[in-house]
Order: sequence, then structure tokens, then C-alpha cells
Amino acid sequence: MRNALDTLYKAGAALAALALIAIAAIVFTQVGLNLIDSISTALFGVQLTLLIPSYALFSGYALGWATFLSLGYGFRQAVHIRVTILEGRLPLAARRVTLTLVSILGAVAAGFMAWHFAHLTYESWLWGDKASGLVKLPLWIPQLGMSAGLIIFFISCLDTMVEMIRFGQSAALKPDTTVEDAVQ
Repeated sequence: MRNALDTLYKAGAALAALALIAIAAIVFTQVGLNLIDSISTALFGVQLTLLIPSYALFSGYALGWATFLSLGYGFRQAVHIRVTILEGRLPLAARRVTLTLVSILGAVAAGFMAWHFAHLTYESWLWGDKASGLVKLPLWIPQLGMSAGLIIFFISCLDTMVEMIRFGQSAALKPDTTVEDAVQ
């Protein structure tokens, strides 16, 4: 089960990385087209008006995919920003209790977000919502990647919650002592 979950988190991260590559490709291609257009105007007085239709929207959708699809992997790797100023000062037993409660609350919040965003995606598909740009892309397509990312994040939160309840610790909530050591 551990391997399957870790593979799921890594797959989400890989798709997020592909989305970042897509952003770079879209932006650099549009910049190149703008450069060609500027050179054409300067040399020949002819503006070609080269454009990737709805490139800003596509880049934004890819950013949403990159952000949401990376949540589960980032959480399990303990790279999210955590405020541990109070937690770091608690005794170990109290820290386990608070981290278990936090993992339960996190799983509930992630489940709430995943459910409602998946429902929004379904409604967008059902109603045939379209993007407002030049390319009338069905909105459920960009929303699907974001919903998948939230579902993966929810699974990672459940994974962490189960670890905290069963073992009293989780790799996702490991103590961060770098700041505390530097302060003391």
C-alpha cells in the first residue's frame, strides 16, 4: 500500500512538472512570436500579429494544474510551510496529540475542498461551461487537473492522519528543528 500511495504522489508531482514545462513552452513561444513580429515590423513595415490564441488562459490553467497536482507530494515530503513555534515547545506526548488533531482537521478540510471542487468540475461538464478567451475550451478540462490534485492531496492527508493515529508520528509532520536550533 505504501508503494502505491507514494507512486500516486509522485505521479501528481510529475504531472505538475509537465504543467510547468507547458507554461514555459507557451510563454517562450509567445515571446518568440512577438520578437518575430517586432523584427518584421522594423524591417518590412508589416505587422504579422502572430499570437497563440488564449495563451494567457492556457498558462493560467497550467499553473493551476502545477499548483494543485503538487500538493500531495509536497505535503508528504514535509516541504509545506508550517508554523511550529508553539508545537516545538511542547513535550513529546502533547506534540503527538496536537499533530494528530491537526492531521484530522487537515484531512477534513482537504476532503471538503476536494469534494466541492470535484462537484464544481462535474457541474461545469454538465452545463457545458466554456472559457472566455479566444479558444472556447470547456472549463471542466482545466478544472479536472485541479480536482485530481485536490483528491491526491486529500489522500495524502488521510495517509498522514492514519500514520499519526497508528504510530504517533508521520514523515509528513516530522519535526523541523533547523529554525529552532538557530534561535536557541
